[in-house]
Amino acid sequence: MGSLTTSAIVLRSIDYGESDRVVTLLGRGTGCLGAIARGARKSQRRFGGGLGLCSVGEAVLRERGGSELLMLERFDVATSFSSLGTDAARMGHAAYVAEVLAKLCAPGQAEPAIFDLAVSLLTSLDAEGVSPTRLRIFELALLAHLGFAPSLDDCAVCGRSDLSIGETIDVRFIPDRGGVVCRACASRGRPMRPVVRVALSNLSRTPLTDAVNVKLPPDVERGCRDALRELIAVHLSAPLRSLEFLSKLENPAPSESRQQGAAGGASGPVRSLPARGPT
Repeated sequence: MGSLTTSAIVLRSIDYGESDRVVTLLGRGTGCLGAIARGARKSQRRFGGGLGLCSVGEAVLRERGGSELLMLERFDVATSFSSLGTDAARMGHAAYVAEVLAKLCAPGQAEPAIFDLAVSLLTSLDAEGVSPTRLRIFELALLAHLGFAPSLDDCAVCGRSDLSIGETIDVRFIPDRGGVVCRACASRGRPMRPVVRVALSNLSRTPLTDAVNVKLPPDVERGCRDALRELIAVHLSAPLRSLEFLSKLENPAPSESRQQGAAGGASGPVRSLPARGPT
C-alpha cells in the first residue's frame, strides 16, 4: 500500500474511540482527504498536539486497504496559529474558512493555489485579527479558483455590460444564474445596488495582502457579505454550521452589546439587511 507526504491544513478533527482521532486535511498536493490518527490523543511524539483547527504542517499518510480513510502516521506542525485559541472572533473566522474549504474542495484533487490562499488568510488572521473585507476577498478568490466566480461586470444571461454605477438599481443578484442579471433578463432575485456590485467587482481583483487598504461602508460590506453567502450556499448540500457562530459575533444579543458599549464604547450590533430588501 502506498504512502505520501504533503503539506496540509487541519480542517476538522474529531475524537474517535478511546484514543484516536479522525481528521479532515487539505493537502497542498492531495486536496481534501480524510484520515484516522491512531493514538493521536496520547501520542505527543507523532502528533505533538498539532491536530488543532487550522494547524499547518507536514502530514505523512498511508493507504488503508478497503477504506476511504487514510492512516495519518504523523503530523509535524509548522504553524499552529496560537491566537485562534484565545480570541473568539479569530476562531469564528477560522472555523468558517475551514468548513468552507472542507465542503467546497473536491476530495483528492490537488489545489495548491487554494492551499496557499488559505495559509495566507490564516496567517493574516493570526497576526492582525479579523477583517470582514479580507474574508470577502478570500471567498471571491476561492470561488474563482473553483470555477464558481460570479459575473459582476456583465449580465450573466445576456452579457450586457453597460450596468449602472450610479443610484439606479438595474440588476438582480441570482446566485444560481451565476451572478448579476440585468432587469430585462431577471424575473426573480434580490435587487443589488450598484455600489455593492462595484465593490464586489473591485474586491475580486484585490490581492488578499491588500485587504488592509480597503475600507467599505458598513452597509456595502453587509451587502457584499450577504451576496457571497447566498452564492456559496448554492454550491453546498447543507448549511454551514459555522455561520451560526459568525452571526452571533456579527449580531450580538442586546445584553452583550450593552456590555461591549460600557467596556469600550462599542456602537452596538450590526444588523443585516432585510431578506427581501436590496443588497
